[in-house]
Amino acid sequence: MKWLLLFCILMHGNSLWGQFYLNDIIGLKVSQEKYQMMRKSKINKIIGNSIEADGSNTKGFILNQELQIDGKKMTTTIANSSSSPEKITNIYELSKLKRTIVNKSSIETKTEYGYNENGALNKITSTTIDSVQKKTVTETHIWYYQPNGSPSKMIKFGNGMDTLTVELVSDSSGLIIKEYWFKKGKKIETYYYYYSNNQLTDVVRFNIKANRLIPDFVYEYNQQNQLTSMIQISFNGSAVVHWTYTYHSNGLRETETARDKAKNIIAKITYSFERQ
Repeated sequence: MKWLLLFCILMHGNSLWGQFYLNDIIGLKVSQEKYQMMRKSKINKIIGNSIEADGSNTKGFILNQELQIDGKKMTTTIANSSSSPEKITNIYELSKLKRTIVNKSSIETKTEYGYNENGALNKITSTTIDSVQKKTVTETHIWYYQPNGSPSKMIKFGNGMDTLTVELVSDSSGLIIKEYWFKKGKKIETYYYYYSNNQLTDVVRFNIKANRLIPDFVYEYNQQNQLTSMIQISFNGSAVVHWTYTYHSNGLRETETARDKAKNIIAKITYSFERQ
């Protein structure tokens, strides 16, 4: 069930996606939309149940997400019999995510979010402390925007790392279509974003070994603009995981199912909730 725990982490605030626009901007937007749906529907708890390929419940699996009545704090607990429990605490101010604290084993990561006068994300600072290794790592992302509100650039820096500059190119409607990474003045990576009806459908980069563009992610949506399918592809194309999603009538997710390249079920989570 390793993919299961990885995906839970992705969906609940610890995105591991490489693309910075996808991770920082779109990831935060998706998280905020879920938070607003919970508040609108007066949901104070979401419970996830993991189901194995044979239909049995995963032993030792816990996924609980609790939102305070005043909407100022959300706590997510993720546990599995094969790994240490993880606790994620989101703090909100004026209905915007202000701080995330992740605790797992001896490692704690605190992430602070800053916004500009238009309410757009302009700063992320993450500090990770390993109490066993006695090591602290800090990383900061500073975001810049065009007059029309589209992000134009991000600068990443931190202790023990080279500064990375990310430049974004948008189309005439403001949609981001290219993401360039520069380190010490040299371009080191390029991502391409594709859309249909203003919805992101593909995130693509050039594969040197295959000598062609290969997608990292492929998305599909239903008529309600809800994500119904996501395909994750490893950089060399050797691993493919196909996720499908269904939803409750209030817009919150009902199921997540992962299948491998041969369409065998790797993991499945069903979600239920409790109201205030």
